[in-house]
Amino acid sequence: MVPDSPADALGSHARGLRNLLVEVVQARHALAAEAHLVSESRYAMGFGSQWRDLLDDTSQKLKDQGFRSVKLAPGGHEVPVVNDSLVYVWRVANNPNAVREFAASPTRKNGFMVAPLDPTLWEPSLSGEPEPAQNAAEGELVPVLRAVDDDMPLVLVMVESTPRQLQSIDWAIAVLNGDGKVDLRGQECIWKPELVAADAASDVESFDSGVPVAPVVELQKQDRTPTDG
Repeated sequence: MVPDSPADALGSHARGLRNLLVEVVQARHALAAEAHLVSESRYAMGFGSQWRDLLDDTSQKLKDQGFRSVKLAPGGHEVPVVNDSLVYVWRVANNPNAVREFAASPTRKNGFMVAPLDPTLWEPSLSGEPEPAQNAAEGELVPVLRAVDDDMPLVLVMVESTPRQLQSIDWAIAVLNGDGKVDLRGQECIWKPELVAADAASDVESFDSGVPVAPVVELQKQDRTPTDG
């Protein structure tokens, strides 16, 4: 059964992973933007090549905390696994159909057909406390991972950026439909830049609303001195 949102798929790891992803994406964006600036390139192709680094950075960061990963054929891209869900961090191309065409790559398409990993192994925790996959009291395996006959959900982390600015980070459950296109479930923005300053005119009433108030004008009497006729 496909989860309705990343929070459903990730369970107790959702909050910790969200913070980790924002940290990783911000760090990689800063490096890519600086490299683009130093190169003085007129083109953003080099900046766009950070997609592989985003995958590697995320995978390594989660590996350091004990999480596993899988390699997607044929490209061999390493994608981390959290709570039996693939976490694919991807910089969205400047194309209105980019998300729908995400699975156009054979390697990415294979990300929708990965079987669950061994459910008897221990599952680490982003909160710092290990979560055992075995119930010691009852001697039975707890289904930390999903049923073997289900494919792992794919949590697609979508990064929108230019060399000038990191614009947003969204995540959603990516689902491959019958036409080979990608649909999103439970899309949510997990980061956006904060406004540097409030709009100076935010408290000023617009001229196209309200009732104008006319200024009060009072006539004043003038003292006049009679003149000789």
